[in-house]
Amino acid sequence: MKNMIRASFYKLFHDKATWISLAGTAAWSLFVSVMLTWIADGKLNASDAMVAEKYWRDFMGYHAVMVPLLVSSIVLFTSEFKDKSWKLFVAKGISRAGYYFSKLPCILTLAVMLSFVAITIGAAYGVAVLGMQFNAILAVLLIRYFMLQSVAHGTAAVLILTIYFLIKVSEVSSSINTVLLMFGTMALSKIETALSLGDALTGVWAFAQPLRVSFAGADDWIWILIVFAAYLAACSLAVILFGVRGDVE
Repeated sequence: MKNMIRASFYKLFHDKATWISLAGTAAWSLFVSVMLTWIADGKLNASDAMVAEKYWRDFMGYHAVMVPLLVSSIVLFTSEFKDKSWKLFVAKGISRAGYYFSKLPCILTLAVMLSFVAITIGAAYGVAVLGMQFNAILAVLLIRYFMLQSVAHGTAAVLILTIYFLIKVSEVSSSINTVLLMFGTMALSKIETALSLGDALTGVWAFAQPLRVSFAGADDWIWILIVFAAYLAACSLAVILFGVRGDVE
């Protein structure tokens, strides 16, 4: 298992696609920042605290991390499924669970790396172009955003890898991930609204509300884990119901 994990990390850091993904994340984040300025129909003055808060909320709302994570993970984590080479690991005695868990820390690491690049580019654009003041307050805010985005997209990364592992076809998995991850939280929100629950569920899930999640409350973390587990189970069930088998043929 240790050798499998080491091999997975070696592939992650020596695959040029990883570095292209990081560069692509930087480019996408810059594009999102420029687009927000363009949509505002004028130069944003991010030295105003309220404007800066809206900038960050919109920056994250336009999936500055999620879009690169989806594209990058498709390229990096589905090639072995596409060419069937992953079956060689199973044939050599690596269990399916062992194969999955050897990839899990890698995709979580990728999510953290992409979050760091996106937040850094967003902050650099805000300071250089929008007049955002770089001080201790902003530094603490950026650390908080980075932690929240890492947690939020870490949970998403687990879902992405699980779906890849279930269906083992890159083109199909990319489509399913796009639908589930882009619109899944919207569906959850509609369901709890219909049940008169307010935002009791999605309001404490990092991916749904990245600006409001508190790391202090144990109850919040319990809710996050419960909701994420239920969401993962629902998405996995949806894939299975589409008739795709998870076992090796």
